Amino acid sequence: MSRLAHGGGTMGETATDMDSAGDRSRRPGPRSGVRSIRQEAQVASSRREIVDALRDLLRSRRFDELSVEDILAVSGVSRATFYRHFKSRRDVVVSMYEATMERAIPHFRLLARVAAGRLPAIRWARQAVEFYRAEGQISVLIHGLAATDEAFHEKLRQDRQMLIRLLAPDVPAFAAALGEDAAARRQRARADIFFMMLDRISAEITLFAALADMSEYEVVLAERIDAFLHGSA
Repeated sequence: MSRLAHGGGTMGETATDMDSAGDRSRRPGPRSGVRSIRQEAQVASSRREIVDALRDLLRSRRFDELSVEDILAVSGVSRATFYRHFKSRRDVVVSMYEATMERAIPHFRLLARVAAGRLPAIRWARQAVEFYRAEGQISVLIHGLAATDEAFHEKLRQDRQMLIRLLAPDVPAFAAALGEDAAARRQRARADIFFMMLDRISAEITLFAALADMSEYEVVLAERIDAFLHGSA
């Protein structure tokens, strides 16, 4: 009897083990095509190395002088890795632009303080000049690419509209640009031109800041910012 009970217990344990094994066999394994966290980190690292290499090269050379081989030499990545992430040098520029936009958004958010009178427009303008100066040749590349690449030109337009929506909750001048009535469409055009003005100024700063005293430009930029934010533009 005890042996039967023991045997039954053994069979029960074996069945449990088999059930567990069956459960394990039915558990889904790693999904094909889904990257692990480590793989995602490696992808991000490789892309960053390529973008940083191009940024470094642009400190001393023009974009049209550079080749993919130059980027590979500085970044240390292989040709296969480069083309796994980017189709061309153009795509690297777009990635640089997107990174610059991410860094610029906190600065644009400070326009809420300017609109509320808590931050002088001249201080915001000086910070903008320093930001664009630090970003280097990317501003010039953006303008050059937008002039010849319709898809990228449209991306810039959409990003300006995104900024309008992003800043609208805190900046009345941008809030007035939301909607589809005639007044909103007119204000949206003003906001779009405001951002285009900043884009153009950023390229000029990149090209000529080392050759000219920027103080007067900062004053005029501050005047334009005040005019737009307070409705006199």
